[in-house]
Amino acid sequence: MTNTDSSETVREFSPAQFIAPYLLLIIGNAGVQNASTNDRPVLFWVFTAITALGAASTVVRLRRMRSTHQRKTLPAWTQFLGVLLALYGLYVAYRVIDGMAG
Repeated sequence: MTNTDSSETVREFSPAQFIAPYLLLIIGNAGVQNASTNDRPVLFWVFTAITALGAASTVVRLRRMRSTHQRKTLPAWTQFLGVLLALYGLYVAYRVIDGMAG
């Protein structure tokens, strides 16, 4: 007996899926930039948590994009969006670490 209602569905890749990670990283970066650990430590850590959520979301999106690209051919500009997202994520991580250091 086969299960026709399987939970394995192929998710379509859409560039709009990059909006949430970008927004989380932008908000986290702006908050970390404006709230220092000395003046407003609670606010700094709230924005650091938002940045961590954005980083986790970025990793999930990039993994899904890679698996979608392996299954079917997509335009190269979608990979370019992924590269930009990864680079911006690294930049924001650097800013957070810099904010923690001083």
